[in-house]
Amino acid sequence: MKKIVRINIDDKMNDLNLNIENKNIVNLLNKHSNKKGTSNIRQLYSWTRGSNIIKCYGWYDGEHDNINKHELIPNGSSKFLDDDSSTILLYGDIFLICYENNKICDFTVADYGELYNEVNDGFDDCVSESEYDSDDDDEGEVEEDECYDPEGNNDEDNDFEIIADEDSEDSEDSEELDTDNNKY
Repeated sequence: MKKIVRINIDDKMNDLNLNIENKNIVNLLNKHSNKKGTSNIRQLYSWTRGSNIIKCYGWYDGEHDNINKHELIPNGSSKFLDDDSSTILLYGDIFLICYENNKICDFTVADYGELYNEVNDGFDDCVSESEYDSDDDDEGEVEEDECYDPEGNNDEDNDFEIIADEDSEDSEDSEELDTDNNKY
């Protein structure tokens, strides 16, 4: 029995204990799928971590109501998909299996979480909804932006330069571009 990771379409994950071998993977994963895509399940991506290779199995096409909400770690290697593993739209359940020396070894949700954090370190600096809610002690009170001026009176320097019209008095000081007479 080996542990593998199943990522359900709602982004929830669970460990599966399966009697899995290299020769019966597709049939076994099909049998343990809660939701499926429309074609056959197949290996989509792989990542190398030390001496281990993590392989991702799933579906790259399917029905709209079976879209998997999980965003895989980036830079997965694929034999047939051009899209980055973190941006591709996948369908049905996603399975992650770890190999060491071409033999399947245990890989848990905790192992994947560790890999996910390792790879995405520094990219998840967004405030989560729960963190945002805990910072907002006064419900219903809207915080104002101190820099916003509804009248448009802004004393800050602008990042652009105003150039006078050709017809204006300052046209003598403006530089007119020459015509490009080159033949390309």
